[in-house]
Amino acid sequence: MTRGLVKLALTLALLLALFHLLDISLAGILDRLRNFGFVVVAALLPLTLIPWVSASRWSYLLALSGIKERMTVLWGFNWKATFLGLFLPGSQGMDFFRILFIERRHPGSRGVAGSTVVIERMIGFLLLGLFALLALPFVYDGDRFRPVLVLVLAMDGGLVLLLLAVFLVRWKAPAPGGSRVARMVGRALQYLHRLHQAVQRFPYRRGLLPTVLWIAAFQLSLVTVVHLLFLAFDQPVPFVQNLLLYPLIGMLTVVPLTVSGFGVREGAFVFFYSLVGAPAEVAVGVSLMTYLLVIGVPSLLGGLLLLFDRGRESSIPRG
Repeated sequence: MTRGLVKLALTLALLLALFHLLDISLAGILDRLRNFGFVVVAALLPLTLIPWVSASRWSYLLALSGIKERMTVLWGFNWKATFLGLFLPGSQGMDFFRILFIERRHPGSRGVAGSTVVIERMIGFLLLGLFALLALPFVYDGDRFRPVLVLVLAMDGGLVLLLLAVFLVRWKAPAPGGSRVARMVGRALQYLHRLHQAVQRFPYRRGLLPTVLWIAAFQLSLVTVVHLLFLAFDQPVPFVQNLLLYPLIGMLTVVPLTVSGFGVREGAFVFFYSLVGAPAEVAVGVSLMTYLLVIGVPSLLGGLLLLFDRGRESSIPRG
């Protein structure tokens, strides 16, 4: 509880400091919003293409792991997890609930079912790093982009090291101890061991290419939303620049510093997009609207599903 309050306070402090230091106001942001047609098109993607691609890639990974699941169920799980993830630090809190939902629905495949979420996120991060690396030569401009170059190389290097650790490390979970706390820790470690083994044993040779294509389609759809929102603010940032900068912002907001990444994301938008000439108010406006469309609207739908869903198989997991 105390940690949650600290993170909430840090979130509000970062947002208030950002608005104060940069002299940004919500009225000023709305005043710069000129082309509402692009907002409408951007809003359609998180309601149609993005959730369909997200559910399809998850369904494919589950099928490769020997688990069959309906698309409608996975679609609902994603929206519900997005809503519940709002209250966790960082931008990927929803993955915790996605694992809980799918494991609760398939108790006979514990570890294997949850590993699909881990594999999906692992490949997704690698693709984000690859997109940034491929886009960098097209926009690199000496000293101005040197921080971006350093961050891209550090991010990609860190991802490679993490990947090597995932596949090379071998370990065995200890047997649960005698006390209640020791038994809980032992069961948690045993589950993590099953999850880790499932990630290592996944049939990558058979399913890697389709998985990469599904995840690439998802990531490119998110970049497209950002691109359309900059157009809505009459700030035509080239798509290749969004392909470089948005993955970096996405990686930074994974760090669990603030609730749902607020403050960190807006500050990153201001810093990185200032390199390509975007005004601070526009950068913050695009950041807030991206969050509203990609996270806020699906969260609202997920909250409604949780409110009216009385079925046991898809209600909030109890453990």
